[in-house]
Amino acid sequence: MKTLQWILIALLTCAGQALAGPVAPQVQSGWLIWIFCAFGALILVAQLVPGMVLLGSMLRGLYRPSPGSRESSPS
Repeated sequence: MKTLQWILIALLTCAGQALAGPVAPQVQSGWLIWIFCAFGALILVAQLVPGMVLLGSMLRGLYRPSPGSRESSPS
């Protein structure tokens, strides 16, 4: 059991040095990233237009009086 503890201690102390290695250089975003973001924004805007049309027609249908609700006045 004592040997296992010493092996674990040795492995953990060596692992700390291995994890403290140099960090990979950061890659700068190129023009492909900007094209991808613009394409995503285009999809969002394209979905916004039909959504607003649907919302408008739903609100118009909700607030329009139904044809059967009008009471005819006796004349």
